[in-house]
Amino acid sequence: MNHRNLKKNSNKLRGLTLFASLLISVIILALAYSQILKVGSYCPPAVAAPVTLTPKNQRIVEIRVDGTTVIDNKPFFPFGFYHVSWKSTAQERKSALRDIAAAGFNTIHASATNIDDYGEFLDEAERLGVYVLTEQNSIGLLNLINAFKQKPAVLGWSMADDVENGKWSVDNLFKSYRQAKTADPNHITYISGYSNKLKQFANCSDVIARQSYPIKLRKPEELPATYSDISDAREAAAKFNRSTYANLQTYNWDSHSSKKYDGSQAPTFQEVRNMTYQALLAGTKGILYYTYHDSSWHLPDNPDLWEGVKSLVPELKSISPLLLDGEFQKIDTKMSNIVAGIWTRENQGVAVVVNSNYGKPREVALELPIAVREARSMFQNRPAGMAVKGGKLFGSIDPLDVHVYRLIL
Repeated sequence: MNHRNLKKNSNKLRGLTLFASLLISVIILALAYSQILKVGSYCPPAVAAPVTLTPKNQRIVEIRVDGTTVIDNKPFFPFGFYHVSWKSTAQERKSALRDIAAAGFNTIHASATNIDDYGEFLDEAERLGVYVLTEQNSIGLLNLINAFKQKPAVLGWSMADDVENGKWSVDNLFKSYRQAKTADPNHITYISGYSNKLKQFANCSDVIARQSYPIKLRKPEELPATYSDISDAREAAAKFNRSTYANLQTYNWDSHSSKKYDGSQAPTFQEVRNMTYQALLAGTKGILYYTYHDSSWHLPDNPDLWEGVKSLVPELKSISPLLLDGEFQKIDTKMSNIVAGIWTRENQGVAVVVNSNYGKPREVALELPIAVREARSMFQNRPAGMAVKGGKLFGSIDPLDVHVYRLIL
């Protein structure tokens, strides 16, 4: 009987010990939890994570199906200059950027010569509201892209210049294009060429830029070539839903080392304006003049031409809404070296007529593709004088002149 009592008491003791252990565990957990709450209540405010540019706040540059450049879902018409920077200092390149921005241009094609200082150039471009197409030499395309693809000023990457000069095959360029788009799907690629052979590369880049530098000895066939140059490139690019930019001449062939063009002259502003509107009528979706600066040419050293080209900025701004989102209709002039067309959007319209002849004034009577009540000259101190009558735009246009009218529908 004493043995049974001893066993019973032993069981009670084990039960009490177990209960005490559980109770102590509960108390410890409660105290730990209270400490967690106490510590949490005294944590400092959360520190913001480092800001990184993602597709949500980075500039997204795309090509619309009609070839228009789009930045963050807004259509954009690149209008600016080349700056061939290989022999320039970083400060000289920045100075040119500021000059171009002050004139109202929105795009520069620049050369990256050094990874270490090019980021500062892109930051300055962002501050000035200028987008940048960048070419590189020994840096390496992918190294360039990976270093700067998050910079807001980046429009895209210039992969190849004079692309049909024999240094590139279609396969190699397409491979480079795919690598660039894999590394940076949020910006465009760009190539430039000088002949009809550019067509074979039309699927190798987002933008196909056609060089049109016709003014050498002012032969009759030189100036009108811009329209056909850009038209051919645009037709080739459109097959792949690519875009076409125009590279238009603002330099003198004679400024370069080749003796082939000894005696040539730089284009006049009248010729540059003529080329500009030819390119627009041919369907270009951007214009980059060549050049503001290279090793043998500096545009501001030619003040008449520089001041003239700057005067095109307000003209392009005035018509850009229609260029970007309007419907274009070509007018069959049935006349050599006279090209014309209209852009319409809702109840707005603009008509452009270009005479690329050097000879005598031409009389025109152009059948308009829509009903128009009146044509009003858009720009003061520019050629004008045509009128609408009987569904036609008629009047006289002098050699090299460009007429631009707002259409009253």
